[in-house]
Amino acid sequence: MRPTIALALLGALGAALLTGCETTGGNQTQTTIYDMHRRIVKLDKDLGDSVTRLNETSASLNQRVEEMDMQTRELRSLLEENQNKLNAISQDLARFYRALNLSPPSSTATPVSGTNVSVGPTMIERPAQTPVPAGQNTLQDSAPIPTDRAVLGASPQPADEPVPASPAPAGQAGDPRTMYEQALKIYQNGDNANAVKKFDEYLGQYPNNEHSANALFWKAKAQLNMGSHADAVQSFEQMRSRFPNDTKVPFAMHNQAVAHSRLGQTAEADRLMQAVIDQYPMSPVAEQARSDLQKLRGQ
Repeated sequence: MRPTIALALLGALGAALLTGCETTGGNQTQTTIYDMHRRIVKLDKDLGDSVTRLNETSASLNQRVEEMDMQTRELRSLLEENQNKLNAISQDLARFYRALNLSPPSSTATPVSGTNVSVGPTMIERPAQTPVPAGQNTLQDSAPIPTDRAVLGASPQPADEPVPASPAPAGQAGDPRTMYEQALKIYQNGDNANAVKKFDEYLGQYPNNEHSANALFWKAKAQLNMGSHADAVQSFEQMRSRFPNDTKVPFAMHNQAVAHSRLGQTAEADRLMQAVIDQYPMSPVAEQARSDLQKLRGQ
């Protein structure tokens, strides 16, 4: 564009020069030439400034486009990350329902595939209760009776859930999984005395294994079933102190309270029942603790 304008101006300058020569003489022609030269210089400068501004604007627009493209990629990455988190939460909820004996709604049975998560109402199933022998305190323990399914290849439960956890597939004899499975099966068969021995053997060799909290809990349950209430109190207390973050802790507290009540230690039973209600209000055993607390207080 600039060469074309310059040529046009030079042509005009030449025409003016010729005209000046014919009409006014040398001085007027010289003045005209100087004037045209100044105009050409000014126009060239203005044109250069415009081109510079245009280049700067173009560079700024390109930078903004790149920034927006980067932001778009970041948003897409964030959406994918949030989707993965939602899927993980859905899976955690499904495991949580199984751990607490809940009936999960169909919307949480599988990981979410979209960005909307809908959780339906949760139906809570009360844990099965072990009958109390006649003549003893009417309070009942709170852990469900284990079924054969737990040791015969069903999907394993998390180690800290309030039902007998199914160990991983049996390994070689003498490994922790096999020892725990053997003790659990004995307990499931109702042989509480031998179950206590087997759980003690397991805990003696593997005091901090992934199944140790389970083993200590079910050992205490076996002692409670045998009527060894003082031993059960000690075992439940040991389980709670060694594994304070285990999800069976509220069950251990309630069962320990039941053992105290059967020993005639009503005040301690009352304290533990109230602690279950206060510290674990959403636990499946909290409602049973409220009912038992009313019985203890004669309400």
